Amino acid sequence: MKIAVFRALQLGDILCAIPAIRTLKRALPGATLFYVGLPTMRPLLQRYAFIDVYIDFPGYRGLPEQPYDEAKTEAFVKHIRSMEFDLLVQMQGNGTIVNSFLAQWGSKRLVGFCPESDQVDEDWLLYPDTLHEVDRHLQLVKHLGVALTPEDHRMAFPLFPADWDNFSALKGTFRLNRYAIVHVGSRSTDRQWPLRNFAVLAEHLLRRGLQIVLTGTAGEAPLALEMQQLLPIGSVINLAGRTSLGLLGCVVQQAELLVSNCTGISHIAAALETKSLILSLDGEPERWGPQNQRIHHTFDATSPLALPDLCEDLDRLLAL
Repeated sequence: MKIAVFRALQLGDILCAIPAIRTLKRALPGATLFYVGLPTMRPLLQRYAFIDVYIDFPGYRGLPEQPYDEAKTEAFVKHIRSMEFDLLVQMQGNGTIVNSFLAQWGSKRLVGFCPESDQVDEDWLLYPDTLHEVDRHLQLVKHLGVALTPEDHRMAFPLFPADWDNFSALKGTFRLNRYAIVHVGSRSTDRQWPLRNFAVLAEHLLRRGLQIVLTGTAGEAPLALEMQQLLPIGSVINLAGRTSLGLLGCVVQQAELLVSNCTGISHIAAALETKSLILSLDGEPERWGPQNQRIHHTFDATSPLALPDLCEDLDRLLAL
């Protein structure tokens, strides 16, 4: 049996869907599971043993994650039809844009989310707007007849010996053993909390005896440098643009805590159970914030937040 999952989205989106995809493979252990996603996300999905084959998706009109090239997409559809999937699972959203497109892929069965209640049947689940992103996709798997277990809700971010070898070499450059990560970037600039606010929290952590480690993508390196310049000289290790995905996971796993916008790294911390204080500017903290609220504290930063209160919350997290 050949199963394909379509979710051509970014790091955090994928991490929130991993529990559902893993559960689907658990329910169909003999199946070959193909993942169709963004080319940039291939290194992430290749970390998961239950994903057998990764297929690069070239883009489609209306999907903003990458440019749309009609000729490339037509060639892709021709190729994907030749693969003759038994089951194609739509995890791209409510289906308004992609459901008719996926119907062209020639799968024997197409299932997923739909936008209208009159479309609901054994294959289609009305998109559940009120659920957390992890639970939303597990609900789809449940709708397809899979009984869920508590273990199915667990997020995951696998780390390998080569990642830890790289981390050991990096850790030797740290001035202190105990450190906190501050991640000031986000894919959208309107979801970035002000740098000076981050600096207040970072200075509080410095006073608690922690080294500050800045993380970010290569594109976020200028922003991380601005942040570094707001803090005392020598107090910061700036890793923005300098870590592989696996090395970043090790850095997160060994940190005392993470302070971050609600972005990909916040979901890595959730998967690795690293304590975190998350500033949510997407207006949906209940959808995207880490679910373990004992060790992950998410604040709706679309409203004013008192910095002294956040500093007190950092102390509470450090005391856990």
